[in-house]
Amino acid sequence: MPDKEKKQILIVGQGLAGTMLSYQLFKKNIAHKVIDNPVAGSASRAAAGLINPIVVKRVNRTWQADVFQPYAHQIYQELEEFLSERFYYPLTVRKIYGKDDEAFWHHRYQKETLKHYISFTAKHDLPDGIRQPYGYGTIHPCARLDMASILKSYRQFLQRNNALLEVSFDDQDLKINQNGIEWQGNKASKVIFCRGSFDANSPFFKHLKWNNTKGELLDVTIPGLKLEYILSKGVFVMPIGDHQYKIGATYSHSWKSLEPSPEKQTELLNKWSNISDLPLSINRQLTGIRPTFTDRRPSYGFLDEHPQIGIFNGLGSRGGLMAPYLANAFANLINHSQS
Repeated sequence: MPDKEKKQILIVGQGLAGTMLSYQLFKKNIAHKVIDNPVAGSASRAAAGLINPIVVKRVNRTWQADVFQPYAHQIYQELEEFLSERFYYPLTVRKIYGKDDEAFWHHRYQKETLKHYISFTAKHDLPDGIRQPYGYGTIHPCARLDMASILKSYRQFLQRNNALLEVSFDDQDLKINQNGIEWQGNKASKVIFCRGSFDANSPFFKHLKWNNTKGELLDVTIPGLKLEYILSKGVFVMPIGDHQYKIGATYSHSWKSLEPSPEKQTELLNKWSNISDLPLSINRQLTGIRPTFTDRRPSYGFLDEHPQIGIFNGLGSRGGLMAPYLANAFANLINHSQS
């Protein structure tokens, strides 16, 4: 195998995990190509892109939030400048309180030392039309990541650099040898799978304890509402501009189809009605399968029996928060293995 092929990496999948890993490899000057043919059910392409370091229901920091949040903020702004495209929008989340929520938030604030993440004193200045009998608390710093824009912009970068193969990847065509792998004439030292829930069907990853969930959300227009922050009460209501919002999201551990569910649409609309009676129109209903494992922790690394094969997966609903840091950690591991 020529030296170039010995060093080259193949990444399968260009959702958020594949995109962030590719960017980190590019920064480290590690030769690679991305193989991707978008298909229905991709979590990244259906995701709202909410980045929130706090578990709203329990009012505690998400796993490794102190590490993930500042790094994600740095990398997304860096990538915006690199791609000359806007897709990262820092926002706050305003959690509409129930009767005893302010006292509970105060308790969690003191117990969890959350002064950098929440403001618990109730405020009552939400717009007309939003129910706020007990006010709201604020979570910060949060953000909206425009998934469609970041994936499209990075895809164009890959195309300009002849680093994208827009074909479907069949695992059965992968040849493993002592020096690396070969797939349809493409030789490399390693192949890394970043296909989200689709990797659960791969013969290489059947041993992993998958616990994927189907999520659904609504793209809506609310003419009577203008927000510059995210609302939260049972669902999130996220502004994306020009009276357009995303309302989500649902969680289903079993499903018969990737098609939007009328029952989930009703569930989301009912939760919206708990927030406001302002009329809305539904533009579309999105679905995706979140890749998660039973321990709810992401995974990256290489197979013991086939160290030529790697995986970066299990980011679940916190992909926007976790992907940048973990992609850098994985890229450092790859760089070390090739040095």
